[in-house]
Amino acid sequence: MSETQFDMPDPELGQATIVFDDPDGDVESIEVDNEHIVYFQDHWQVKTGEDEEGNDVVRRIPRGKVHYVERSVEEFQDRIDALVDKAKNRLNFDIG
Repeated sequence: MSETQFDMPDPELGQATIVFDDPDGDVESIEVDNEHIVYFQDHWQVKTGEDEEGNDVVRRIPRGKVHYVERSVEEFQDRIDALVDKAKNRLNFDIG
């Protein structure tokens, strides 16, 4: 196996549910694939669909408006382990 190839689990990483206050103060819930939600710059960013031209539509939800984010991540640790191994191989880094 070359340094750029490694065994990666299936990219399906489960579902995520985000529960937050909408602009009217009501509680809203959105369920998406884990790959469509990310926390960045004090906001949760959630892909909510696509526009007519095929561009992603992303809703930015401020951290303070979010009650919780729940994720099913049965393969997440395997993916992290594979990414760590790939990084160690690229950097020629050995632990222990």
